[in-house]
Amino acid sequence: MKILFVAETASIHSARWVNQLEGTGWDVHVFQGSAPGSGIAPEFEFGTLHVPFSAAARPGVTVVQTTPTGYLLDRVRSRISPVGRELGRRHSAYLPRLIEQLQPDVIHSLALNVNWHNLSLPVLAAKRELGERFTAPWVYSSWGSDLDYYAAQSAEHRAEAETLLGACDYYIAECDRDARLAQELGFGGEYLGKLPAFGGADVVHLEGLRQRGPVSARKVVFLKGRDQAGGDPVGRAMTAMRAFELCRDEIVGHRIVIGQAAPAVAQEAERLSATGLDIEVLPRLPYDDLLRIVGSARVSMALTVNDGLPNHLVEALALGALPLHSDLEPIAEWVHDGVNGLLVGAEDVEGVAAALRRALTDDDFVDRAAETNARLVREKLSDEAVRPKVIDMYEHVAAQGPVDR
Repeated sequence: MKILFVAETASIHSARWVNQLEGTGWDVHVFQGSAPGSGIAPEFEFGTLHVPFSAAARPGVTVVQTTPTGYLLDRVRSRISPVGRELGRRHSAYLPRLIEQLQPDVIHSLALNVNWHNLSLPVLAAKRELGERFTAPWVYSSWGSDLDYYAAQSAEHRAEAETLLGACDYYIAECDRDARLAQELGFGGEYLGKLPAFGGADVVHLEGLRQRGPVSARKVVFLKGRDQAGGDPVGRAMTAMRAFELCRDEIVGHRIVIGQAAPAVAQEAERLSATGLDIEVLPRLPYDDLLRIVGSARVSMALTVNDGLPNHLVEALALGALPLHSDLEPIAEWVHDGVNGLLVGAEDVEGVAAALRRALTDDDFVDRAAETNARLVREKLSDEAVRPKVIDMYEHVAAQGPVDR
């Protein structure tokens, strides 16, 4: 089988999804969906990547530059610069030629938007240009904010989502909310069900990164530090920063570790550190190093006003860290408040502080939740559970072909 993905090649989620197909013997290609792009995730293990910049090949991975040689990634970071616009035009024009050359059995768009840049437009343009020569069935997987937050940002974004859903043949959701929204936005093809957008969790690998002993003995509070003040419109890490002050007595003796800290969050961490709280803002780390920290955490906090099924949540569940997460419909499919985690309002400072107090003082609750969550990941979200479904799904789509409307 031959599959062409259109994705953000810098995304670990894209890499993990594609890596599920290693060992199938299938011919897998990945087209960078958002020119000029931001690089290639080091997690890619195989496939042929078509990108608008020069990059070195690696074992199992072939890199094809879609634009004239001489374009360096650091020269074209801006999509609105003259060089960036020209690079984007040439890169997008490459896609229909690639589709005609490959004649893929399946074309799969991973996400509608990444970092608020539309990844579906090159596929729509290629479909319109090729017409009847666009013969492959088109699959779309929605990620976190695609059909909820992104589509609601403007009439233009909603129209983009409606156009995509009206043109693709098959759809994969992360959660029930997005399956419902896809129908409301006009999807008329075949719904393939719910799958994690990043594939299954490698529980064996994660187990090796998990601190031994009871979770209640851990002394780390991990916070995902993305916030609207740092350019992430859905992040609300500052809510947690304010909550830390309200439960200072319970936090004393614990270390707060913040990953992906927005500038305002890092500045607030510096202020709180000066008052005596033990706070560390992490630099950019190799991913396994970050996971080891989560695997040493008693609590993993992530506050956001919108999300699907976050990769970080699944990893926290597998690593034993109690999830203290914003109370969103997709999250509540996996985390039941007071049973295997704590759900709070993303902007409710006092509610977050109360939940954190319980997470830091109720040892039995934390340890029971860790056992429940490890079992949940093994049975529902592991590679062993997800990968066979993914392979069966592609075989079904290739056999069925485009959906008649």
